[in-house]
Amino acid sequence: MAELQWRGKALAQPTSAQSQGTQARLMTRETQSALDPVAELAETGWQNRLIQGERLEVLAALLPEFAGRINLIYIDPPFMTGRDFKQGGQLAYSDRWQGNLDAYLQWLAATLHLLYQLLAEDGSLYVHLDWRVTHYTRVILDEIFAAPQSGRAGVGGGFQNEIIWHYQSGGRGSRRYARKHDTILFYTKSAHYCFHSERIGERRGEHKRNHMRRHLDEQGQIFWSIRTHGRIYTYSSDSLMTPSDVWSDISHLHQRDPERNGYATQKPAALLERILLASSEPEHLVLDCFCGSGVTPAVAERLGRRWIASDQGDLAISSTRARLLALPRRVPFIVQTCLSS
Repeated sequence: MAELQWRGKALAQPTSAQSQGTQARLMTRETQSALDPVAELAETGWQNRLIQGERLEVLAALLPEFAGRINLIYIDPPFMTGRDFKQGGQLAYSDRWQGNLDAYLQWLAATLHLLYQLLAEDGSLYVHLDWRVTHYTRVILDEIFAAPQSGRAGVGGGFQNEIIWHYQSGGRGSRRYARKHDTILFYTKSAHYCFHSERIGERRGEHKRNHMRRHLDEQGQIFWSIRTHGRIYTYSSDSLMTPSDVWSDISHLHQRDPERNGYATQKPAALLERILLASSEPEHLVLDCFCGSGVTPAVAERLGRRWIASDQGDLAISSTRARLLALPRRVPFIVQTCLSS
């Protein structure tokens, strides 16, 4: 298998001490009670977690309790844009690397190694990036998901999809084609993973698709047929189509979108809703260690999933906390700080 090399790569995999969570501990600083909670989760005693801390320390601190137990991980990490992102005059996060690709890859690979350890055997990982580093990240993920870890390799797992999220936004390219999409890499730890295309499929409808022939049944209802390899397949107009790996029906958030909470690089709730519906069940545990605007825990809460969300920035934690407190229904959650030992 081909491998990607960068300066310091041998140190990217966390040490055994870090993996065992001995370098950091979690301190609870606030508890928020339930508000008309989802019934299924209300009686379990579970508390969702919002954690402030550096991502490696947070993930290592979670390992003793949650290794192999996270059902779905979504991350939207810095893209190596070379910019600082602010809300008003307050820094949301810095994405400056002084052009040092080696440093970025080291930072990202160390994160991915720990996420792999936290992921359940039937779990799924979604990594949201763009044109700058997606190609490097895919090679890193291929290596992590193919390597034997904890005594075995993830049989039948690994790469599943490269999802293209195409959106309309301002800006034009005078010397190249306009860059109008992000990439979301979808990986699983094994062949036995949760996936429900029927929850997110689009209705086939009454307009022609591909080379299908249009028909009317005896009740005047439209259906479609197509001949493939000597067989005829028929579909009703109400049947759901398997979603493709190009998502052009979810808009990015405009400046005055009512969903916006002011956090830079905020992603739309519809994007996370699609991922959570497809790749998790009610009461499954969802993790986002770059929670930013709080979209992942907010959507997870609404869909009845348990969640752990973390971020290093003050603005991310305050934005996420406010978003959660504004929900009409929630189970209890705690706000924690990750402290170095």
